[in-house]
Amino acid sequence: MQPELKRLASNSLVFGEPEMKIIECSKCGSPELTEVEGGYVVCDFCQSRFVQQASDLPIKQAVIGVQSDVAALLEKCETDPRNRIRYASLVLDLDPTNQQALKYLY
Repeated sequence: MQPELKRLASNSLVFGEPEMKIIECSKCGSPELTEVEGGYVVCDFCQSRFVQQASDLPIKQAVIGVQSDVAALLEKCETDPRNRIRYASLVLDLDPTNQQALKYLY
């Protein structure tokens, strides 16, 4: 059974991303680890080999654009007056500071 990587903090050793985690060899405690082909990590001190865990990988962030949805809902406020309050409320769910949607509520 291979030893697991132990996380200590969130800003030192990185595997290809700017956000880093400090991990150390659970066998000898050395923080000197090298990623090798096949997704393995090898301790530079005692040569123990570890399988990199998904929890040790940096979390990737995603950005979701909603501007086209907001624009479409605002257009519906103009073209469908009976439901403009509903559409304006949906816009405010996406963008609570949208001044254009606020004017349809009052």
